[in-house]
Amino acid sequence: MVFGQSDPRVPQALEEWDRIAPDLGMDPQAYRSKLIWQKDDKGRSHVVIRLNGPHRLILKRFFKVPEDAALMETVAAQRSAFERLRRNDQAHAPEVIYASPDAGFVLMAEATGKTLNDHLVAGRAHAPLLRRAGAWLAAFHKSGDVERRTYQPRFMLNHMARLAASVATGDVRVSEPDAFIRCCTVLPEMAVQSQETVSAIKHGDFNLRNILLGPDGATGLDFKPMTNAPIGFDIARLLMDYAELFQPEGQLLNDETLDAFFDGYDLVSRDDPGVRFLPYVQLLTDWRTVPADVDKRSWRQDRRMAAIARLADVAFGTTKSGP
Repeated sequence: MVFGQSDPRVPQALEEWDRIAPDLGMDPQAYRSKLIWQKDDKGRSHVVIRLNGPHRLILKRFFKVPEDAALMETVAAQRSAFERLRRNDQAHAPEVIYASPDAGFVLMAEATGKTLNDHLVAGRAHAPLLRRAGAWLAAFHKSGDVERRTYQPRFMLNHMARLAASVATGDVRVSEPDAFIRCCTVLPEMAVQSQETVSAIKHGDFNLRNILLGPDGATGLDFKPMTNAPIGFDIARLLMDYAELFQPEGQLLNDETLDAFFDGYDLVSRDDPGVRFLPYVQLLTDWRTVPADVDKRSWRQDRRMAAIARLADVAFGTTKSGP
């Protein structure tokens, strides 16, 4: 498949836009289109198109999704986030203007700003960016029901034990499987037992590319279906994505990273039991997602795997083979 303006999926998506726009009170001829993102692999195929005209819009058209994609629930989560944050001056979620009955075609207002990842790549100071991301996540978590509960690490420990067993039998392939299994074996030593945490609505994929930082505040993107979970899941997802790609070598999460993020995030502190434990789980989860075959990795995945190996050695002290 050829990507760019010659990508055959683009005119198909724009033909649908031409049909839908008049019902929304919009003239499709008044808009210029630009393909800004695409994916086409074995299980996923979609395009993201910017529409510039009387309004600034984003069009997402899905052509192939995994069976568990839950597109309608994802749209519902974004709509809920928009409504909960619409009165917040600094924390936002994009408004969904239209979604087809199967949510395969979604039109939303374009949010302003650049992704946290883009700001970091451009060389901007890290601490203010992490602080702003923390402030957005705190506002998002506080925008719904917040519940205090006792943190129970056994669910993730059981999940990681099953994953390690699948790696041992060869049913799941990872890079350096023996090291991965050793890390899973010592994971229970990192668990924090019987301490209070906070549960809130979960973003579900709060990584460096799913938050925009702009002059009008911060905007979260690509919400997963709504579930309530310990807030440490979202925090670990973002901070480990940052640590694996941008944090200087050293601790799993160094003091500068934690201080900057928690200068913005004020619902719990860095001493929260989930915040202390789940980065270890996230590191192993990210390890699992990197293709085991080096020739099947992107340059970004190669870079991430090298960082994961270094961080795992610091975190678990078990990645090196031999005595």
